[in-house]
Amino acid sequence: MAEPILELRGLSRRFGALRAVDKVTLAFERGRVHAVIGPNGAGKSTLLNLLSGELRADGGSVHFRGEDVTRAPPDRLSRLGIGRSFQTATVLEGLTCEETLRLAAQSCLRSSMRFFRPSDRYPEVNARAERALGECRMTARRSARAKDLSYGEQRQLEIGMVLATSPQLLLLDEPLAGLGHDEALAVVDLLRAIAVEHTLVLVEHDMDAVFSLAAAVTVLVNGKVLETGTPAQIRASPAVREAYLGEEEP
Repeated sequence: MAEPILELRGLSRRFGALRAVDKVTLAFERGRVHAVIGPNGAGKSTLLNLLSGELRADGGSVHFRGEDVTRAPPDRLSRLGIGRSFQTATVLEGLTCEETLRLAAQSCLRSSMRFFRPSDRYPEVNARAERALGECRMTARRSARAKDLSYGEQRQLEIGMVLATSPQLLLLDEPLAGLGHDEALAVVDLLRAIAVEHTLVLVEHDMDAVFSLAAAVTVLVNGKVLETGTPAQIRASPAVREAYLGEEEP
């Protein structure tokens, strides 16, 4: 197997006596959708917080493209090519979609603190923002303010904000949370298109979406890896059915 784009070696994080992430060792292959599932409290969001630099690990290490990034802060990880979305859509309500994506793209400049020149005067920023508008399928809504979007559109815009940073790896924390049926189908279709050119680490409770998108699935229980395999292997696993999926036949 080729060197994974992301590798975790004994990664751990405690909160007092609670081992939220307990010596997790995982490899994420380049160009695949790798889902992380498990019951509430299994440590999934904590794991993403460790991978995105929002939290510091107590033990173990994280390697991105062969480089140890265990202690790297979020801004450095973003510039290295790791993007992150959150469980609740986080958008700047007063900005248009185009302005939002331009701001996200500007964060990747060598110095984003440039006050004496309008951000739309930077060709690389404009190019990234325009590309992200198309990738998140919001081109027709470029002039709409974020506060006027539906929740599903806000989700798409948030994914666009991640794409505007030109990531190689996207960490997606429950991108379908709070969406209605039709909106969820639209976001699943969007993620499938994004996955053609990106590596995705997907935390999601919608098992239909997980099994339709993912090439590999890891099950976390009590902060530990219970099992990793293909969707078919995870569906068929007695241990996974007992711990998370239930006893019904897949």
